[in-house]
Amino acid sequence: MIPTIVAILASITSVLTSLGTIVMIMAGLANSKPAQLTQGKWMMWSIVAVQAIALAASIWLMMKHKPWPATIVGIIPFVCVVALLVVLVKIEW
Repeated sequence: MIPTIVAILASITSVLTSLGTIVMIMAGLANSKPAQLTQGKWMMWSIVAVQAIALAASIWLMMKHKPWPATIVGIIPFVCVVALLVVLVKIEW
């Protein structure tokens, strides 16, 4: 029971983090050049793709009664978003 709750919480955390990052990227693109707009769109679509794949895989693993692998897969978008934010801050994008 507890591992399943942890897997669900990991997935919810990743979804909220991804949504927050997409909002921050959109806010940062308000007065951007066309090249930066293209980069921002690619970043947002990649976040959406990683989140959708991870969420689907996490749900599938939970249905197969494998909550710990579901937790690991569910938290992958969070790790990707944190890495993206570190890179964006480092390069002052």
